[in-house]
Amino acid sequence: MAGRRTSGPALATRAGAAAAALALAVVAPGTTAQADSGALRESEWALTALKAEKAWDITRGQGVTVAVIGTGVDATHPDLAGRVVKSKALDGARDEGGSAAVQGTHAAGVIAGTGRSYAGDGLFGLAPEARILPFKVYRDNTALAAATARSIMDAARQGAEVIDVTVGFPRPSDDLKTAVEFAADRDALVVAGAGDTGGTGNDKTYPAAYPDVLSVTAVDKKGTLWPDSHHGKDVDLAAPGVDILTTARSRDYWTGSGTALAASWVAGSAALLRSEHPKWTADQVTRRLTRTATQQGKANWDARYGWGVVAPAAALAKRASSPEPVSALRNDQAANAESRTTSASSDAGPALIVLAVTATLLVLTVISWLLIRRSVTPSDDD
Repeated sequence: MAGRRTSGPALATRAGAAAAALALAVVAPGTTAQADSGALRESEWALTALKAEKAWDITRGQGVTVAVIGTGVDATHPDLAGRVVKSKALDGARDEGGSAAVQGTHAAGVIAGTGRSYAGDGLFGLAPEARILPFKVYRDNTALAAATARSIMDAARQGAEVIDVTVGFPRPSDDLKTAVEFAADRDALVVAGAGDTGGTGNDKTYPAAYPDVLSVTAVDKKGTLWPDSHHGKDVDLAAPGVDILTTARSRDYWTGSGTALAASWVAGSAALLRSEHPKWTADQVTRRLTRTATQQGKANWDARYGWGVVAPAAALAKRASSPEPVSALRNDQAANAESRTTSASSDAGPALIVLAVTATLLVLTVISWLLIRRSVTPSDDD
């Protein structure tokens, strides 16, 4: 995940003409900000793209806990104050910290930024009334797979309805796989970035590549896949992940790109749905998010965008019926296999009926012939 930091004191002076100049420091290169805007909201293009205002007419994520697993979260940031709850180490899990609360703070801002700083002109997340449950999994500035696995399990035990994993590993791990399955059994929805490997071999990243994880790719303002985003059969959804403005340590802000940021928007979307539909299972939430996503490719599923770009407002607006539960929504191969099976069953139906009727008639004919033969009594004339 790459980005740049913008100082809080500079942003704090945003007003009038000064705001116009400083706004350019937090928007994407090559773009401009409105000269009369003093609010961070003007630079949060993803909120506009995801139609956050329409979603907030229904819910803001109240009552839902989203675990953020990575570097930890700076709970003193004014846009995160009151939204971060303390996690507990269970089953001997340790704080593998030592790394500053960087990436986790970025994710927390995307998910639950309250916008309280600067008299309400601060940074908003997609689910500003959700709670953030942070976990640190770093030692010597390196993320540890074992610590990540323990944190996923602890998050599920502590009641997190959504688990946003901001770290990824190049190789599969039995511990990670077991932890993801444990969380799924506890009805926690696990979300992770598909990986920033698109320009360096496009290798899979774990735990995103596991079937029980919603794997998310990153798109820009135009809905185009970020060049460094992993793509492949393990992709489920896409979300904004390029030039994303969010919270940083020490009351600051940061603009960056990466699939981990995209995953945080999906985690926020899941929090909104779980708030509005508290009785829905994680599978039902997954089904609604994938079925209401905005398709980018020609097919229902695409290796770059999965089922499409997440659309939380559309997911919330579709209230007519609950989505049926599913065990997993993974890739086009599974979807196409199901389609082929259904088609084959449909085509084979009439043929099977004809064969069954023909076989029945043949059996009845043989039985009738045997009965007739047995009813004829031999005689001397014969």
